[in-house]
Amino acid sequence: MDKKKIKVLIRDLGIFWFLVIIFVLIWRHNIAVTGFIITVYLIRYFIWPDNEDHVVFIAGAVLGSIAEIIATKAGTWSYALPTFLNIPIWLPFAWGFVSVLIIRIAQVFLRNRY
Repeated sequence: MDKKKIKVLIRDLGIFWFLVIIFVLIWRHNIAVTGFIITVYLIRYFIWPDNEDHVVFIAGAVLGSIAEIIATKAGTWSYALPTFLNIPIWLPFAWGFVSVLIIRIAQVFLRNRY
């Protein structure tokens, strides 16, 4: 793996773990978490733009949220602070952003993209 791929991998893994840490620290504040996810996504996009990111983000947000809504309605699990349809308002944004990060991290290993 060349240095550029390693930098991309470290960058996106770093963003992922940064988001996880922030979620753990501020999960009780739905609006703050939502704003934080959107802000970090936009910063990442403007620094390292890729138009495919928006498509992946929307697909991840929609599909992930639908699965979460179904699972919570069925009683499979529940969220401590749901705000609509048994899920927190930030969850679709988290699904979208994590989908982008998963795709970008996987691409480092799957093809010579970077």
